[in-house]
Amino acid sequence: MTDASLKTSSRWLWVYLLILLAILVRLFSLGLYPLMDTSEARYGEIVRLMVETNDWIIPYFDYGVPFLGKPPLFIWLSAISFKLFGINEFAARLPSLICSLGTLALVWKLAHFQMGERKAKISVLFLITSAMFLVLSGALLADPVMTLTITLILGSFWMGWQSHNESEALRWQYLFFAGCGLALLAKGLAALVLAGGPIFLWCLPKGRLITLWHKFPWIKGTILAAAIALPWYISAEIRNPGLLEYMFIGEHFSRYLDSGWQGDEYGNAHVHALGAIWGYLLAGGFPWTFVLLGVAIRQLWKFWQKKPTLRLTEWDYFLLCWLLFLPLFFTFTANLIWTYTLPVMPALAMIIARLFGESWSSHSGKLITLATLTPLLMIATTMVMMNDGGKKSQKYLIANMMTHPTEQPGHLIYFMKRPFSARFYSQGQALLASSEEEIFDQLHRDRRDFLATRDGNINNLSAPLKDRFEKVSKYRNWTLWIEKK
Repeated sequence: MTDASLKTSSRWLWVYLLILLAILVRLFSLGLYPLMDTSEARYGEIVRLMVETNDWIIPYFDYGVPFLGKPPLFIWLSAISFKLFGINEFAARLPSLICSLGTLALVWKLAHFQMGERKAKISVLFLITSAMFLVLSGALLADPVMTLTITLILGSFWMGWQSHNESEALRWQYLFFAGCGLALLAKGLAALVLAGGPIFLWCLPKGRLITLWHKFPWIKGTILAAAIALPWYISAEIRNPGLLEYMFIGEHFSRYLDSGWQGDEYGNAHVHALGAIWGYLLAGGFPWTFVLLGVAIRQLWKFWQKKPTLRLTEWDYFLLCWLLFLPLFFTFTANLIWTYTLPVMPALAMIIARLFGESWSSHSGKLITLATLTPLLMIATTMVMMNDGGKKSQKYLIANMMTHPTEQPGHLIYFMKRPFSARFYSQGQALLASSEEEIFDQLHRDRRDFLATRDGNINNLSAPLKDRFEKVSKYRNWTLWIEKK
């Protein structure tokens, strides 16, 4: 074996090791830090309530309060995980990692189909080492599940369109419709829009929309998608009339078109400057967005000098539609969050693989070095969150209450604010009192009750009530009190 081939083999070994490292880092970090307020802890409590109530049709935001903000696919997956592994952080986040691995597998298949094995492998490397993908692959959120379904739709569309094997093409076309059904259960109409937009843009030229109509089995495929998604929607609407109106009108239109929308019953609107989605894309795709930006600037300079070196193919246009439709769609939306750009990360990874696949031998050293950044940053972030993770969680405060050496502890009462993590880690037992009168109403007559207050809130209580409690512990800006004997 020559020195050159040894060097090539060594670099491919680094690719495999980095992919494995990134996956293992995320796997072993899943249970090392608490579920964070607000989103993770909120969904954790919704999942816990599904397991407790054994109601698999309607998720619950609180006891007796249905959660209609999102379809339940990601909640179902985490509830199954809770059933298998117990109610803990690892089980809560594991389905997101599994869905992310599914996305990696689809990207490998799609890239291998279109670009060959080399570019498929480096596509997987670039995807697993993009900052947002790696972080969210271990987060209890709907985004990893939605990204899997969107990748299934777009990947199946491309292979169903391009495959020369008729039976293989038909299989991918039916998977396309299956992906549409799953997307409706993952994110509702929003997922279909975010997957259908790139397809529509790519099909606009050359009469492809007509070809698409004749090429795909729309009647049978639509029946398949409906068979997957409609049973839940119908059952949920029967149980909770008005669900469809809230989910399809409120969550899919008012949320994005009305910056002052007040209809979010389960959280707060996230108002940002118009165009903020591009900043989230740039940061979320680190380091590969910066690589792509550098290539784009260089190509624009060469185009200005009338010396372009890059010729775009149909595949390139498809990837660009996939990458750009979502941020363009959200450019004039003020109500958004940073996780929205996750579904475009597969396209970003395959674009970088397309750009550097042919010259891999000359650029692999620098690209592998860049790819090490995010796993190392993830390790460092995990270590920080293990020591500082309680800052946005009530886990440790409640653990102090559980281990307090008092006989027959009474209620745990949160004054004025009760974080979602308090509900999750107390298994739904933490109470909320918005006034001093409510505290008195909830005090247990025969047991010593606990009171949790944020810094400053204790001063809103009268002296007689404050005198009934003594300090147990303090964590960050929260203090735990117990009734005096």
